[in-house]
Amino acid sequence: MATPPPTTAPTRGRRDRRGELRRAELLDAAIRLIGEHGLDAVTHRAVAAEAGVPAASTSYYFRSKDELIDEALRTLAEREIERLRERRAALGAAGAADLEATTTALSVWIEEQVAPEGRVAMLAQYQLQLEAARRPEAREILEAWKEGTDDLAETAMRALGARDVETAGILLVCAIDGLRLRLMASGHAPLAGAELRAVVRALLAGLIAV
Repeated sequence: MATPPPTTAPTRGRRDRRGELRRAELLDAAIRLIGEHGLDAVTHRAVAAEAGVPAASTSYYFRSKDELIDEALRTLAEREIERLRERRAALGAAGAADLEATTTALSVWIEEQVAPEGRVAMLAQYQLQLEAARRPEAREILEAWKEGTDDLAETAMRALGARDVETAGILLVCAIDGLRLRLMASGHAPLAGAELRAVVRALLAGLIAV
């Protein structure tokens, strides 16, 4: 299973519970700004305003915009890795999965991510991953995230009896990424419910034979 993201450098600001809560509030505010308006919207003042805290709070906890963005990426990665672990454990506990159960599990996961309450976090994830691709120092944060995603996909394909588990897992991850982007960012009619499940079922059925 994926290893945790790399340990962060020593952080600024208070180290007690109150300080950690304030820091978490600022990171949540940064993630919302990134998801709603993009990376250019992130400034120390804008993040503080979004969090509803004094303007100087952000610079008290984060030295620079780059550090704030890196920590927002790390926070999203840690949250997503935890969700991936939970889903991976559920697949493992179920033993040999069947096509319908896996179809339902993946469809529900996709629906959660593209629903209004999950959409902002999902858009922020894509923005931050693109930023990490531009800045090598941020890429290591994504490694455990990638490992967790690949592991979940391979677990699903192994349980379904795919011939080439590794290749099928890679294709599944790429297909889900593309499907989420289509659902969030294109003019195509949204897929949900039975229609989404039909698409996911066809995808899984094709990958089993890879």
